[in-house]
Amino acid sequence: MPSSSQRFLSLPFILLLLLASTATASSSPNPTASILCRHSDTPLLCLRIAAPLRIVNPLTITEAAIKITTKVAVRAKAEATFLSLLPRQTPLQKARLETCAESYGDVVDGLRDSAISLAMSRMKAEVMNYLSAASFGVTVCEDAFKDVPRGKFPLGRVNKTLRNYVSNALAMGDQLSLHW
Repeated sequence: MPSSSQRFLSLPFILLLLLASTATASSSPNPTASILCRHSDTPLLCLRIAAPLRIVNPLTITEAAIKITTKVAVRAKAEATFLSLLPRQTPLQKARLETCAESYGDVVDGLRDSAISLAMSRMKAEVMNYLSAASFGVTVCEDAFKDVPRGKFPLGRVNKTLRNYVSNALAMGDQLSLHW
C-alpha cells in the first residue's frame, strides 16, 4: 500500500495543481485595472469589464463601461416595456412600468451622450454630467415603485443591475483627467 505522501503526489493531483495555477495566472487582472477598479462600488464588475481590454487606462475603461452599460440599459428598457404590455397589469402598474421604460430610455440617451462627449469633446465635466443624468434615470424608476412593498417591484433585479453598471461607469469617468 502506498504511503500517504505518495498518494498526495500522484499524477492526477499534480496535473490538477498545474491546471489550477495556470488558470489563476491567466485570469489575474491587469494591474492598472486593479488600481482603477478600486474606486468603483462594484470592483468585480469593473474588473470583468476591463478584462478584454488590451490597453487599460481611465479613457479605455470608461469607454468600455459606458458601452456595456448602454447594452444593459437597452435590455432594461425592453424588459420594462414588455412588462407594461402584459394584460395582467393593473392600470397603476402599467403606468409605473411605462415610467420605468421612459426613464430607462433616458438612461440610454445619457449614456450615448456621454460616449459622444468622451469621443468628441474630451471634457470630463461634460462626460460626468451625462453619466449623472443616466444615474438619475435609474432613480426615477425606483421612485415610481416607492410605495410598493419590496417584493412587488417587478424590475427590482433589473434596476439593481443597471444601477451597479451606471455607478461603475461614473466611478471610471471620475478618474478621467479634467481636460485631456
